[in-house]
Amino acid sequence: MKHLLECRCILPTMKNKPDPPLHKFVVFSVQQNDKIVEKLSTCNNCGVVHRVYEVCKSEILNNFEGTKSSLTIEDISIMLPASVSEIMKTYERELPDYEHIRFILDEDKKDEFIVLSQEFNDGRKTGKVLKYKGKGKFEIEPFSRSEIVE
Repeated sequence: MKHLLECRCILPTMKNKPDPPLHKFVVFSVQQNDKIVEKLSTCNNCGVVHRVYEVCKSEILNNFEGTKSSLTIEDISIMLPASVSEIMKTYERELPDYEHIRFILDEDKKDEFIVLSQEFNDGRKTGKVLKYKGKGKFEIEPFSRSEIVE
């Protein structure tokens, strides 16, 4: 599952604002027996390492270098079929999507997908998904659905 973590850092564009919000970033976590499998995740803004122990909850680990202690896009890319890595790179997907694709492959989660692109126009959300068809095969499928924004 993908969920948000809050870091103590502030995005550079928000630093001069009164009471700027803390930065939030998306992480992918594996859930087993209704619990999150603990992992390390690096903030995509400041590089601080978080120990993720529950949905939307983490603790910051001091004296850790993020790129050395947690997986990167480059690390995961070598574990994926070359065509999938290339599609992910083309659509500029981020680390949680790479982790999700690896999980889909490792667990053979047929019909699971990640969103490659999406946009909202005239009350419709449209885009493309990368869907796992089983046996190491993927397919890119377009989607379009009506959405009401309130």
